[in-house]
Amino acid sequence: MLLKFAVMDLESFFASPERASLSQIDEDNRILVSDEYVSVIINAMPEIAAIINKDRQIVFSNDALINFLGVIDKKGLFGLRPGEALNCINANLMEAGCGTSENCRYCGAVNAIVESQNNNAKVTKECRITTKVNDKHEFLDLRVTSTPFVFKDKTYSILSVDDISDEKRRSMLERIFFHDIINIAGGLRGFAELLKESPDPKEMEKYINVVDRLSNELLEEILSQRALANAENGELEPNFNLVSSLDILRDSVSYLSVHSVAVKKNIVISSDADDLSLKTDDVLLKRVIINMLKNALEASKFDETVTLNCIDEVNSIFFSVHNNAFMPKEAQLQVFQRSFSTKGKNRGLGTYSIKLLTERYLKGSVGFETNQEDGTTFFVKLPKKFSN
Repeated sequence: MLLKFAVMDLESFFASPERASLSQIDEDNRILVSDEYVSVIINAMPEIAAIINKDRQIVFSNDALINFLGVIDKKGLFGLRPGEALNCINANLMEAGCGTSENCRYCGAVNAIVESQNNNAKVTKECRITTKVNDKHEFLDLRVTSTPFVFKDKTYSILSVDDISDEKRRSMLERIFFHDIINIAGGLRGFAELLKESPDPKEMEKYINVVDRLSNELLEEILSQRALANAENGELEPNFNLVSSLDILRDSVSYLSVHSVAVKKNIVISSDADDLSLKTDDVLLKRVIINMLKNALEASKFDETVTLNCIDEVNSIFFSVHNNAFMPKEAQLQVFQRSFSTKGKNRGLGTYSIKLLTERYLKGSVGFETNQEDGTTFFVKLPKKFSN
């Protein structure tokens, strides 16, 4: 529901847009700084911490937050909301700032703060934030705790933040990667046993085909995780060559057509697809297209068709993958964030890797369109020529 606040003449899709004045912020900071125990206690906290007012603005911060943000003058933080201090990509979508856009409905940080304020209780939530600094996206997984704090008859909240990005990454590796490769390896072992015991040549041929498919899936899982780990660590080095857009689509279809996710589903390349030359890293681009295609197939029912396309857009090439399913609003607002997935807890690296590889390494952009009538189309737009 869209909320309107006549006092400020500002709109919000979620939390209150009202803000304290700069003079009020300065007064709050002066009161807090004047008590040595406040400063000692907040700075003694090992995690990132700040004190915020009822309007979710920072009025005091510890040294850990200053160091995390790389801020020289901490006074520049005062008056900002947490998402604004962290350069969250959603913080400035609305004039009223952090906590007021439609995307903010699903932010763990603002939800923890609002729930804590409403219930006068300590609240902890996990939060996924995509930041943008110097045109570069970074992806954070945070654990945010908001605790009510009354000081000299004024109510504040102590906000503590743990960076759990590494913890979430390890957890997802264990639950997704190891789970998937163990399943595939188990299938390989089972069919290898059948292959050894079967005296029927036709049956043996069938088992050999299955073993070949499973071994390809196993290799792809390992290579995907290695590429993603290198990409996150900044260790990935793209190799740009002149390639054919249609060859990229054909190779992607060829790989996934024998994948288990494509069973009883149809994959087609649009008859209108343009065959264009572009300078890019074909290995990374195929990994991106395969991830888009895999997501589309997972969202599709038996006998449904997933369609790939590539379109000439003068200076760029528009790659797309379409399926018939509609993406719910909650998924739309979080789809490219690390750790988020429509497929359940502890999934969520597929669309995240699409964005990471495309925007950081292929110098392109990603997006999607979805509606009830036409289904969902994910797309990647890449420059035809790029000189590294």
